[in-house]
Amino acid sequence: MKRARPSPPPQAHAADAEDRLSALDDVTLHAILTRVPLRDTATTTALSRRWPRVFATLPRLLLRAATFNRRDFPNEGDKDYNEDPRRWMCALRPIVFKYMGLYEDWFLGVFRELCGSGGLLDLSITNTKYTECYDLPSPVYSCKTLTSLDLFNWRIRVPGRITGLRALRLLRLQGVTATDDDLHRIISRCSAMEHLEIFNIHKARNIVIRAPCLKKLLIYSYCPLCVSVKKAPWLDKVRLGFSYSYPEYSRRLWDTMDSHEDYSDSEIEEMLDYEKMAKREHRKTEEIRNMVMSLWSQFRQESLLVT
Repeated sequence: MKRARPSPPPQAHAADAEDRLSALDDVTLHAILTRVPLRDTATTTALSRRWPRVFATLPRLLLRAATFNRRDFPNEGDKDYNEDPRRWMCALRPIVFKYMGLYEDWFLGVFRELCGSGGLLDLSITNTKYTECYDLPSPVYSCKTLTSLDLFNWRIRVPGRITGLRALRLLRLQGVTATDDDLHRIISRCSAMEHLEIFNIHKARNIVIRAPCLKKLLIYSYCPLCVSVKKAPWLDKVRLGFSYSYPEYSRRLWDTMDSHEDYSDSEIEEMLDYEKMAKREHRKTEEIRNMVMSLWSQFRQESLLVT
């Protein structure tokens, strides 16, 4: 009795088969990949030697929450319903970090070129993603030509050695996050500054001002602050404003969170209780007394308005 000839192993089939996909150009492969469901695209990368490489260079890659659900998973009519959110986030995190790293290099390169051009005078940078607080690009601290700097929703981390900002005359900080020390260092560095505005600063609670050319000072705060004017002989106009009515709208998580620390869920939940945080700070600080006494004792101002 003759026995059937055994089938060759899969490796032999793969070796004998002609890799026609590898003969196609990248543009054609991109066009094919964009039309194939992502789940199938990822599993068919074994069909061609070039497929994985071209797949990694797709100009547009759309990942939805339900992309990797089981085919028979009941989504109850919601196409974005995710079967396993924790698994999804763990898989997505390294991809996001990898490409954000590439974007960060490009982003820093743009500021490095702008700030090192030798002609930049006015710079206004706005971070419109209110749920994130990004570090201010480091080239800004080394710009020697800036005369006006307007920052909105950035984190200030002053480097150990600053080579710029000496020519700055106007500094406006809106919704920025900074420690007491970083805020003190950037203000002291701007030795030519004549106009300083601080609106709703996060994290910092003690503002020390050493600005020999400062003439106008405007501070508006959602939380208690202690302001100490150590050196400002030309200061003649000051406006101080406070508003504590709605802490849930004015405070942010990074008022107390350090981005370099790991926190438990219970600690984060406590930080998110902004009303409790506000009451605790109000009991510990007499900000009006601190500010007025400090300002009056340091200089002869022509106008002092507290609202």
